[in-house]
Amino acid sequence: MKRVALIVVVVALIGGGLYWMYERGQGRDIPGSPPAAAPKAGTCYKVDANGAKAALPWDGAPVDCAGMHTVELFHVGQVGKDLLHRLDDAKGDDVKVTQALLYAQARRACLVEGPLFLSGGWHEARLQIVAAWIKPATDGFFGCGLAEVTGPTGDEFAPRSGSLKGALAQDSALAIACIKKDQNQLSYVQCSDPHDGEYSGVYTITPPEAPFDEAAVQSATAKGCTSVGLGYLGLPADGGRADLSAGSVGPKTANEWLGSDQAFTCYLMSAKPLKSSVHNLGSAPLPLA
Repeated sequence: MKRVALIVVVVALIGGGLYWMYERGQGRDIPGSPPAAAPKAGTCYKVDANGAKAALPWDGAPVDCAGMHTVELFHVGQVGKDLLHRLDDAKGDDVKVTQALLYAQARRACLVEGPLFLSGGWHEARLQIVAAWIKPATDGFFGCGLAEVTGPTGDEFAPRSGSLKGALAQDSALAIACIKKDQNQLSYVQCSDPHDGEYSGVYTITPPEAPFDEAAVQSATAKGCTSVGLGYLGLPADGGRADLSAGSVGPKTANEWLGSDQAFTCYLMSAKPLKSSVHNLGSAPLPLA
């Protein structure tokens, strides 16, 4: 298989960064519990992807999770107070460095808690993990949410009803199958529908918390997703196909990498539309639409 440029997407969103500009003070007492107005785990909202970039609580009243909603909060946490005090005293470039460390700590917590809540890996599902600061962000509280999304880029939330707790242990409808490309827009579709790519697995770069190097990440992901794709096709490790290429979704910048789980969702991409799955296709002809 050919190696192609990465398909990329931020693995989690976090909003409200401007709030760090306020309430700074050396030696202040930082509360150990969220403010009374903070939403709790189990709260659901009707909010779009842009709205979810803001600090919590989001615009609009919370809604019943049994009814239609787009985001379900599954965890509320707090970053380390040592880092919050460091930010209070930070000057110059150390302000941005400390904010990045806080961002990474919050995002990492959401990525750890998400699979536990779902009873499965979110990279394999039509889901996006969303992290957002809780006002006032200088106290370091954050909420973790889950949204069902319409495509790999995660920039459009799909309305849904019911909680996602334990969903990946029982709801195969959330599993990624195939993707369709319409100009620059990618959307999830069933493999029985015309499509341009198919989910082949997840590749994780090791060791955990490895330093970011753009060229190294692109090289490792291209090799890793090529290997994942060959296994999905039922081909040997030294095999290949000229009519399929390996693509991936995952962190592509230093900012996206920080606090991520270094996991990439892999796809097999075809230049011509397909009409069915290529799983275990081996070297047989592509099922062209």
